[in-house]
Amino acid sequence: MTGVLVVIVWIAIPAALFLIWLVFRKGGYKREPLDAPPGRDWALTEERFVDPNSGELLEVWYCARTGERAYVRARQGQSP
Repeated sequence: MTGVLVVIVWIAIPAALFLIWLVFRKGGYKREPLDAPPGRDWALTEERFVDPNSGELLEVWYCARTGERAYVRARQGQSP
């Protein structure tokens, strides 16, 4: 019985940590695009792409202090 308990713990703890990471992770392209640049600490990169889900042109902004990236809808009159 103890062996089974050890195996369950070895599976349950990493699985629980993985689920917590999935729920609380930050960043990534999962967030909704912004309508305006995020703030003063942010710099526009040269990265731009068309969102495959919405078809919108998005610009990538980067915050060197935190390493975070933000996706902002491109302003009118710009092309990729």
